[in-house]
Amino acid sequence: MNGHRETLEFDIVLVGGGPASLAAAIHLQNLSERRGLPEGPSVVILDKGRYPGAHLLSGGVLDPRAIGELLPDYRELGAPLGAFVCGESLLFLTRNRHFPFPRIPEPFRNEGNVLLSLSAFGSWLAGIAESRGAVFLDRTAAVSPFIRNGAVAGVVTGDKGRARDGSMKPDFEPGMVILGRAVLIGEGADGSLFNQLDREYGLRADSGPQLYETGVKEVWRIPGGLMEPGSVTHTFGYPLTSRSYGGGWMYANSENELSLGFVTSVGRGEPSADPHGNLQLFKEHPSVRKVIGGGTLLEYGAKVITSGGVSAMPRLHGPGFLVAGESAGLVNMQRLKGLHLAMKSGMLAAETLFDAWLAGDFSAERLETYEHALKNSWAYREMQEAGNYRQAFGHGLYRGLLQAGLGLALPSFPREPKEVQDLPPKEAAAENRLSFRPDGILTFDRSRSLYSSGTQHEEDQPCHLAVDPGDVAAVCLQRCTREYGNPCRNFCPAGVYEIVGQPASELRITPSNCLHCKTCEIADPYGVILWKVPEGGGGPGYKLS
Repeated sequence: MNGHRETLEFDIVLVGGGPASLAAAIHLQNLSERRGLPEGPSVVILDKGRYPGAHLLSGGVLDPRAIGELLPDYRELGAPLGAFVCGESLLFLTRNRHFPFPRIPEPFRNEGNVLLSLSAFGSWLAGIAESRGAVFLDRTAAVSPFIRNGAVAGVVTGDKGRARDGSMKPDFEPGMVILGRAVLIGEGADGSLFNQLDREYGLRADSGPQLYETGVKEVWRIPGGLMEPGSVTHTFGYPLTSRSYGGGWMYANSENELSLGFVTSVGRGEPSADPHGNLQLFKEHPSVRKVIGGGTLLEYGAKVITSGGVSAMPRLHGPGFLVAGESAGLVNMQRLKGLHLAMKSGMLAAETLFDAWLAGDFSAERLETYEHALKNSWAYREMQEAGNYRQAFGHGLYRGLLQAGLGLALPSFPREPKEVQDLPPKEAAAENRLSFRPDGILTFDRSRSLYSSGTQHEEDQPCHLAVDPGDVAAVCLQRCTREYGNPCRNFCPAGVYEIVGQPASELRITPSNCLHCKTCEIADPYGVILWKVPEGGGGPGYKLS
């Protein structure tokens, strides 16, 4: 049935090495211990990164509620957490000035939260999971579900060692079939496996449209004394126009290490978005420059963030599978947090899977209890309280701030000069790009930023960014050039796409630059870019993000 593919079999297959899957793996072992079982279900975690945590990126503020439930002794176990939040500010930025909100509304506060590197935290969680019996397979990309008799019975992993033309190189290894009695999908935003299951089982049939942002992050070493460890700053406004959603952050992980970044709304209706460019402009603002001006860039990265809220959450179960974490849409954009929600969903999924394992029943009807448990949990209540926060900004920044309640904290919003602030988004973005010139010290072009991401790919492998040749000729080089000016050159934070020739005569794709953020698939206005899972082991190599 499987030809030359090797088959491995486990009870539970967890796809993705993020907080949802890792929490599920640990909790399955916790449940076995509580029942006094000599051996619990066999568990495997599949991760396409080249080591645990390699593809994990977050702004870096953790609500510790879920980790406290999962591992009450997490500090004694050596969790790599940084400073607790000790002070915070919320700023509205114009081009050269900032206006602090005199009062931060309760939902936006971070008191009691802790700063961290998600890549380091994920690596630590993976070690805990392995020490308790789970198998962690890095460099292993799940490329498609394995469906048998109408139910998900495992996943198929990608081939290794194919050349760019698809032929087998001397070190070729065919992908495996990883069989499982149930599969948990925890791939993050816009997951390839989730999208395939959606097409098969209609998971989004009854949910609202999903929204996305791209977060671009840098970690800096800064001189001491500029920010107190645990200080948190969030911003609205510059460099975005009032018609665009997004904002920046600065988190002081320690006296000498700073996480900063910028979130930009992306989607087919906003192809002129420039997440990388927005971050560079953000760093030029005097409020940011004074902090990082004497510092050094340590790491760069990008990821897409799911932001549609509770109304955009899909169905989270089906025959033989569950969906958790950001794949399930569990991100609270009002708080700009999702790690604790992902972990809680992984724990609830583990409880459902454990009961199903005891009963020997992994039917859709049995697995539906996960959705009921989630909807009765504090995690879902938090999502409900945030409501459709992100959708409130669909008619512009000012109306969104008022609907979000921030107008009460800053009654009179300052405006940028009319000739800048009121430009249509496409024209404002073009103006920013034309005027911006990176200095190589504080601001950087895409190639220099990419160098700091640790990104690696085997050069001679099939391109995982598929654009049909007919679409290249008719859409990319003609229609898109005419209507949008080829925004793929700007919405990709890694410089993967390049238009060559005057007039445009070639779309040049450099897949080895890819950060796996998936912005291109979401922001492409014509839907001609298909992001496919590349060979396992490629992509960024985060350690601080």
